Amino acid sequence: MLALDKKKYSRAGIIALCSMVYFVSYFSRKDFAVVMAGMISEGAIDRVNAGLVGTMLFAFYGIGQLLSGYLGDKIKPKYLIMFGLSVTAICNALMPFVPEGLMIAVWGINGLAQAMLWPPIVKILSHYLDHQTYVTANLVVTAAAHVATVLLYAFVPLCLTFMSWESVFIVAAILAFASMVVFAIAMRIILPECVEEKEIKTEKEQSPTPVSSKNDCNILSVMKESGIFTVFICIIVVGFLRDGIESWLPMLYSEAFGRDVSESTLVSIILPIFSIVSISVVTALHRKKVFRNEVSGSAILFGLSLVSAIPLAIFVSMDGTFFGIASLFLTAFVCSAMHGANFLLISCLPGRFAKFGRAATVSGVCNSCVYIGAAISTYGIALVSKAMGWSVTVVTWCGILALGILFAFLSYKRYTAMISADKE
Repeated sequence: MLALDKKKYSRAGIIALCSMVYFVSYFSRKDFAVVMAGMISEGAIDRVNAGLVGTMLFAFYGIGQLLSGYLGDKIKPKYLIMFGLSVTAICNALMPFVPEGLMIAVWGINGLAQAMLWPPIVKILSHYLDHQTYVTANLVVTAAAHVATVLLYAFVPLCLTFMSWESVFIVAAILAFASMVVFAIAMRIILPECVEEKEIKTEKEQSPTPVSSKNDCNILSVMKESGIFTVFICIIVVGFLRDGIESWLPMLYSEAFGRDVSESTLVSIILPIFSIVSISVVTALHRKKVFRNEVSGSAILFGLSLVSAIPLAIFVSMDGTFFGIASLFLTAFVCSAMHGANFLLISCLPGRFAKFGRAATVSGVCNSCVYIGAAISTYGIALVSKAMGWSVTVVTWCGILALGILFAFLSYKRYTAMISADKE
């Protein structure tokens, strides 16, 4: 009984630590985007360089996911997390003191450091938790990230009013460094080396397939057999719409319906709240086996988003308060559905590859695909909305959602065969 209680305590501790890391990750990564308007208004950085800073973060974060995924299956994940938090703390601490040209390089390095966090988190959770507990843990960890986003939007206006934009980065740096210290100490208490070895040994004894053969398997063959190459297109669609809408909803709302900037900022606070609700619902459906298949579940979310985006394409060209509010809720629904799909494809799907010893690798590739979509949307939505307006822009969203449904259908058979084998 004592051993069982200790194991439950360790599991709760693991989830709490991973949630802390991901909370700090979002706070120290999204702080620039939230404080950017204040920096531009104060002349700390011009609009072009501010855009380059954001682009550099996406680029290095996406590339870093591939490196992190590979390293995550070679190096103990706790070391990658400690490294990532340390470098993130340094980058945030430097931002108030470097000229705007160097901010681009510093924030690119921050993106690379941030990429060292999620794949190791996936490996820790998938290794020490059973699949259902793993899914619940992912909900808690992901919710922590959205709570960080909400707090940022509430915290930054206070800093700009009573202190300065520099204080935002200093607070983020302190949080990152403190969390690294806490993580390093707590991991030695919760998961000492003898416990790690015992867990791994037990897994080897219970596994019908030798672990060495799993780890030595050809990852390309595994990915081909699972149908995940077509799933990558679905993930790019998720990144395009999730990050594209989060970046451009304030502009859409302001330009299409003549709203002021302060109201658009409040809209940005609403999005993570909607996303937490969406992820909670998707998690519940996943646990009840409704969304047990991550590919078919994401296809359903794509379909619901498409149904919402079609009237949205009409509403954004109409005048009136009703159409403005309706457009706001429809857009928020599409974004939150993409967060739900992201939870299935980024948080849950890589755990399926733990049996091959490739959870971190697959997680890194999947995360990289998300940020390919995000990078495309950063300029793509800007170009289309400027040239042809928001109604045509939303029509392109409909086409992209249809593409996601198509590729989910193409990958369904192989992916279903792989996860069905888990029950045999």
